[in-house]
Amino acid sequence: MKRFFRYVYDCRYICLLFIICGAVFTTVFALYGIQMDAAWYPLLLSVVCGCVFLLIGFLRNNGKQEGLSRISFDEGVFSDIEDVLPRADSKIEEEYQKLLVQISRAVSKEREKRDADRRDMEDYYAVWVHQIKAPIAVMKVMLQQEDTPQNRELAAELFRVEQYADMALSYIRLGEGASDLVIQEYSLDEIIRKAIRKYAGQFIRRKLRLVYEGTSEWVLTDEKWLSLIIEQLLSNAVKYTSEGSVEIRVNDRKQLIVEDTGIGISAEDLPRIFEKGYTGYNGRTDKKSTGIGLYLCKKAADKLGHGISVESELGKGSRFIVDLASYPFHAE
Repeated sequence: MKRFFRYVYDCRYICLLFIICGAVFTTVFALYGIQMDAAWYPLLLSVVCGCVFLLIGFLRNNGKQEGLSRISFDEGVFSDIEDVLPRADSKIEEEYQKLLVQISRAVSKEREKRDADRRDMEDYYAVWVHQIKAPIAVMKVMLQQEDTPQNRELAAELFRVEQYADMALSYIRLGEGASDLVIQEYSLDEIIRKAIRKYAGQFIRRKLRLVYEGTSEWVLTDEKWLSLIIEQLLSNAVKYTSEGSVEIRVNDRKQLIVEDTGIGISAEDLPRIFEKGYTGYNGRTDKKSTGIGLYLCKKAADKLGHGISVESELGKGSRFIVDLASYPFHAE
C-alpha cells in the first residue's frame, strides 16, 4: 500500500490536471445551461477509466521496482547490467539507464585494475619473501659456526626478521578468500609440535618452561593457517613472558589453549586486541608491537571457521582459546 500511495504522489500533477479538466468540463456545462445529469455520466466514465489506467501504471511501476530490488551489485553484475535492467518506458528513464551503464562499466574497469594491482602486489610479496629467505639462511649458517652470546642474540633477531617476512606474506594472502584452503582432517598433535620446534630456540633463550603433554585429537582445518595461529600465539607468549612458563593443552571440548605467566593484558585492552593495528598498553610499553599478529590470528580463525578468544589479568598472564570443535563447511 505504501508503494501505491507513493506512485499516486508521483502522478500528482496528472491527477491534478484530471481534476482541473473535470472542473472546467462541469463549469462549461453549467454556463450553457445543460442539465448536470448529462455531465455526471461522462465524468464518472472518465474517473473509472482514469482509475483503471492508474492501476495499470502502478502494476507496471511495481514490477519495475521488484525487478530492481532483485539486482544485487556483486562481483559479476557490473559486466551485464544492461541485461538485468527493466525496459525503459520514457526518454528520461532511458537516459538514466545509459548513465548507469556508463558508471557500471567504469566501476568494472576500475575493479579489474584493482584486482590486477593486487595480484601484482601479492606476486611481489611472494617473490620478496622467497628471495629474502636465501640471505637469512646464509646468515643462520654463519652464526651457527661459532656459539657465542653475541651470535645467539643475532640468531634470535634473525629469527624475528624471518617471522616478520612470513607475516607479510600471510597478511596479503588472507585477502584471497578460501582459494588456498586445503580442508581435511589433521593430527592436532603434529601441528602443535611443529610450531613448538620452530620456537624451541626462543624458549631456551628466554629460559621459559614449555608445558605440553600431547593430544590425540584430529581436527578439520587447514594445516598452514592453523599453524599460523599457533605460531603467533607462541610468539606473543615468548615476547611478553619474562619468566615462568607457557602451557599448551587441548581440553575435552576440542579447545586449544595457550596460557602464559606473562605480563597479561589490561581489561580495557581486551575487547580490542584483535583489531588491526591496535597495540594497547603492552604495545606502547614494548615499542616493538605492530598490532598485526593477533589481527592475523583472528582473520585466519574466521577464515577457518574457528573461534578465538582471550582471558587475561594484568600482571598474571594470558590465556588464548582456539575453538576447534566445529567447522561451517563439510568435507567432500
